[in-house]
Amino acid sequence: MMQEIERLLIFDIKGPVAHFRKFYTNSSSLSYSFPSRTTITGLIAGILGREKDKYYDEFSSDRCKIAVSIRTPVRKIMQTINYVRTKSLGELNLSAGHTQVPLEIVLPFESNELKYRIYFYHKDNTFDELKEVLEKEKFVYPPYLGISEFIADVKFVDFIKGEQIFVSTNLESSVEIVTVVNIEHIQKGSLVFKESSGEVLQYIKERMPLEFDSERKLKKGASFIYEKNQGRIKLKIKSYYTINYRDSDDKMLKENIVFMEA
Repeated sequence: MMQEIERLLIFDIKGPVAHFRKFYTNSSSLSYSFPSRTTITGLIAGILGREKDKYYDEFSSDRCKIAVSIRTPVRKIMQTINYVRTKSLGELNLSAGHTQVPLEIVLPFESNELKYRIYFYHKDNTFDELKEVLEKEKFVYPPYLGISEFIADVKFVDFIKGEQIFVSTNLESSVEIVTVVNIEHIQKGSLVFKESSGEVLQYIKERMPLEFDSERKLKKGASFIYEKNQGRIKLKIKSYYTINYRDSDDKMLKENIVFMEA
């Protein structure tokens, strides 16, 4: 049975470029197409001013729920980045030259900026603290899209309460989900690959970290799917949340979402 959610914060993170490093890469820094749950909690911890690596329990999956929607199609390019080669402080003067590392960068496919919509729930006072910070746009540390060079713009969208949030169940027909979906939610063989209009849906699966323990060791990982072009997944799913809220352009939206935590 899905947990009932009595309140939800909705906000956007935007920027021209991003790099969400895949946790299993080494010399070549590959990127996810969207931020992992650990990246999102890190961004939230930063704007709240939490001490580095001291916030993992506060945002554990039993206290905090997060969903993410890819609002703009994305593409990736590989760039070679020059880093200063150093083995000691004395080499900070560039005496050892440079080392080149390939870096995969996420870009918007057609628009001018990337846009990810975050749906956030927390059962404790962290929720109210984040709501105030988002509404006033007074961040302790600047938000960024994966690495500090890629500064992000964070915008409050809406705050909704219980009467605007419904737990829905539907095992008979396919539904449209606007967020990335943890594969543990998916009924086998239920993904829709072609719309009635004839449009083909292209799904991509990503294996990502879900949660760290207090020592920043991987506590849990998960696999997610997203749709490459529209960002909306059609499938049969046991339960999900239907929400009604007002977009930043004052338009009323009705969406189906699932949290990243299974």
